Amino acid sequence: METANIETTEQNVTKYSIQDYMSIGYLFLLVLGVANQAIFYGLLGVNIFEYTSVLDVLLSPLAVISSHWLMPVVLAVLIPLMIGYFKLLQWYYAKLSKKEKYQSGKKKEKLDKVLKSLNKKYAVIPFILIMLICMFLGFGLGGGYKSKERLETQDYKYTHQIVYEDGEAKDVKILGKNSLYVFYATKDNNEVQISPVEGNIKNIIKLPSCLLYTSPSPRDAT
Repeated sequence: METANIETTEQNVTKYSIQDYMSIGYLFLLVLGVANQAIFYGLLGVNIFEYTSVLDVLLSPLAVISSHWLMPVVLAVLIPLMIGYFKLLQWYYAKLSKKEKYQSGKKKEKLDKVLKSLNKKYAVIPFILIMLICMFLGFGLGGGYKSKERLETQDYKYTHQIVYEDGEAKDVKILGKNSLYVFYATKDNNEVQISPVEGNIKNIIKLPSCLLYTSPSPRDAT
C-alpha cells in the first residue's frame, strides 16, 4: 500500500496542466524577450534596464515579435515545419523498426531508445525551445550590430518626425521605443539619442516614404 501511495504521489507531482505549461512558456519567452532587448541596446551602448518599466519587461516578448515583420513570419513557418519534421522522424523510425535486422541485438536496442524518446509526450517542445532561443538571440545580435554600423557610418533613413512640447521638431531614425522613452538617431551624431515620452514629446509622426532622407556617409561627404 505504501509503495502504491508513493507512486501515485510522484505521478501527481510530475503532472502539469495546460495552464502550468502556458505559464512556464510565458516565463521562458519573458527571459528571451529581456535577453533580446539587453543584447540589442547593449550593442548600441545603452543599458536598457535604466530606461524600462515593469510593464515593458512583461510585454518584452510581444515587443520583440512585433518589432520586425520577419519574426512572426519565421515563427509561423518554422514551428509547423519543425512539428511536421518531428512527425516524419517518428514515422520513419517506426517503419524502420519493422525491418528484420532491427528485430534483435544492439540495433534493436538503439532503435527502441530512439523511438522511446521520439514518442514521449511533448517530445518536440525542446526542439522548438532551441529554435526560439536562436531566433530571439539572433535577432538581438543581428539587429544590434546592423544598427550600430549604421550609426557609425550615418547610413540610414529618417523614418519619423518627433514634435516636442515646446514646438521643436526633429527628423529622426527611430531605433526603438517603450512606454517611457524613445531611442533614435539624428543627423551628424553617431550616438543613440534618448528622450522621455511623458511631458516631453507631443507627437511622433511617421514620414511619408517619398520624404525619407538618407543621411550621407563620411565617404559621400568627402
